[in-house]
Amino acid sequence: MLSISFTQPPFIGDSQYYVTQIARVADHQDPPAHLWESGHILWRPLGYVAAPLARKTIPDQVAWSPELKIYSGLALLNIACGLLSAWLIFDMGRRLSGSMAAAVVLVLLFVWGDAVLAYSQSATSYMAGLAALNAGLWLQIAPRAFGKVEAACSGVLFALAALFWLPYVVVFPAACCAALLMRPRFESRRRVQCTVLSAAVAGMSLLAAVLSAAALAGVHSVSEGVRWFSAAAHGMHQHGQLIRAVTGCSRLLFDLGRDGIYFKRFLFHDPYHVVTVTALIGYSLWKVLLFYVFLGSAFWMAWCSPRGRNALVLLSLAAAPALFAALVVFEPSSPERFLPVLPFLLLSIAAAWSGARASSSGRGAVIAVSAFALLLPLANLRAFVSPDTGYHAQAAAQVAALHANASSSDAVYTVTMAEPLEDLSLHPFDPLNRAQPASPNWIIDGMRSDLSQWRSRFARLVESDWAQARAVWVEKAALADAPPGSLDWVEGDEQTIRWRDVPAFFHELEFDRAIGGADGFLRLAPSAANQARFRGLESVNR
Repeated sequence: MLSISFTQPPFIGDSQYYVTQIARVADHQDPPAHLWESGHILWRPLGYVAAPLARKTIPDQVAWSPELKIYSGLALLNIACGLLSAWLIFDMGRRLSGSMAAAVVLVLLFVWGDAVLAYSQSATSYMAGLAALNAGLWLQIAPRAFGKVEAACSGVLFALAALFWLPYVVVFPAACCAALLMRPRFESRRRVQCTVLSAAVAGMSLLAAVLSAAALAGVHSVSEGVRWFSAAAHGMHQHGQLIRAVTGCSRLLFDLGRDGIYFKRFLFHDPYHVVTVTALIGYSLWKVLLFYVFLGSAFWMAWCSPRGRNALVLLSLAAAPALFAALVVFEPSSPERFLPVLPFLLLSIAAAWSGARASSSGRGAVIAVSAFALLLPLANLRAFVSPDTGYHAQAAAQVAALHANASSSDAVYTVTMAEPLEDLSLHPFDPLNRAQPASPNWIIDGMRSDLSQWRSRFARLVESDWAQARAVWVEKAALADAPPGSLDWVEGDEQTIRWRDVPAFFHELEFDRAIGGADGFLRLAPSAANQARFRGLESVNR
């Protein structure tokens, strides 16, 4: 709780997206079927049920809009889930290691890990799922007796984790085998029976809930079910998965901020922003290397202890499918992708603690893991306590220009999502958002599979805005000969687009007004020439 009280999350995932959908259903703007999304089945319905209470009880001084009140309610729930998980990790660590020091090390690694500390203060579903997963593991490991009741209850909790965030299903095999591998003194046949029971209950509970949610979402056929599941990806797609996984794994514990941009600029030899080896090490490489030193130390600890080797099998059962899913099904660069593996990594450290300390070869690994745990809060402190003042000042100037010259209903377009104005929208409680929440659109969305069609996509969006009598503002950076550093552009990261394509396109369009300084905006003229240009783009891509 102390860690949360003086930190603020540098990222909040899709919090705003969930909150907006919940608010629209609560205000009868969308049908209840919109609450049931396959990726986070229980999260929106839970937010919908809690919305009336949050709107009544959370004061305006804390949250000044109905949506922010819903956000606050979900964030408070996540804080509670984080506290519960921290206690469960501490208790399991103490029981497995027999050491209070080991339990403290585990809590430091858990609480000050990048993904946990950020998402505990967000409105996403990851922490609720993690709390359910940890509670199920606790039932498998902690009670003095482990029988059919504990096995069945843990199976329900594992299913609950996946119902909050479906990718938790990838660690089902490991979770259901926790008692089998971590309770070696129990009679083998009984442990196998309980493992099978836990897996059966988890699978059947999840299947029943998914089918029920699909029915509530209006799914009536297999083809509709496929579309329902596919919609959870929101059309996102990335390439270069192996490269992204190198830094993606380390984001589980280390906040790299925009350091990953420098890493990619170095790898792709970005001609606009040259990054040397020395600069790369200073930016982020030392964190990535330190993470893998920690990971190697944790593995060596487990290898040096008989009980730790059992835990290492459990960790492998969790990590292998999670890594495969991140590389093949999802994308490996987001901090939450490896969140389901975190409890198993921490449990392997706890299980190996005593045995590794008694071994001369393992004692150094214990010291390395402990030192890493003490360093982690210091390494992440700046990202969670000191916001990027340069970005904030630039966003403040852009907001001021828009407030003075544009209508609140106007459409605002930034080149990419990694920009000051977009960054401001990811901090909904920032005072700059009080008068007019910033919700820019992206001209180039690097997460989309149809990235090469960015021009026609932009044309469709603009024509829709004009049809609804909304003025369209485009940031001046779109016409720059070189991408400004604030755009986090990496030349060569996307093979289907080069920076020169961006100003070349926008120089062909007509603008009728300019506001702000160099970081300001241009108003796109609804002229006949512009409309003809956009219609031509749409006809080419039909």
